[in-house]
Amino acid sequence: MEPQLKKKLLLRKFSSIEYMEEFRDYHYRALAAMEEGIEYFYKHPPGENWHQWHRSEWPETWEERAVKNFKGMQKSIDEGIQKAQKDNFSSIRSAAGSFNGISKDMDVMGEKWWGYIPPEFRERFVNNLSAAKQRASNIWRTLGDYWKTPDSVLKETVTGPIDEKDLMRFLEPGETT
Repeated sequence: MEPQLKKKLLLRKFSSIEYMEEFRDYHYRALAAMEEGIEYFYKHPPGENWHQWHRSEWPETWEERAVKNFKGMQKSIDEGIQKAQKDNFSSIRSAAGSFNGISKDMDVMGEKWWGYIPPEFRERFVNNLSAAKQRASNIWRTLGDYWKTPDSVLKETVTGPIDEKDLMRFLEPGETT
């Protein structure tokens, strides 16, 4: 695909309601995996007194900080999509930009409790969180025109994998490849 057309189609994709909904859905699945993992931990606590761990390692810390922040973010994403459907993209752009800040806040939280539950919970959380982050980044850069260079949108190391066949859906009537 010719680079100029590919760029145009990627920008359409990253600013589409459908792509914003993918962001929302991956975010929601990450939140659900985290909540389910915490619930599993409480139902199947380790044999040791885990309250002797550093507080940052407790699942309560994740509930108080991460779950609370993710629920607030989910609401912001939902509201942003509703406004975007009415051609007001500032809220979803802000939510996408703020999302990266929330995930950075989690860097100071311990992860010891994850080691005491089946790994599927963490895998689901991490995989969905990663997919949500990628979409948030692409949405934020596109709606805010924050691409480092005009051709950055073409770099899969920046955007994630690009499926050229899928991009064809974003051709407008009368456009050809």
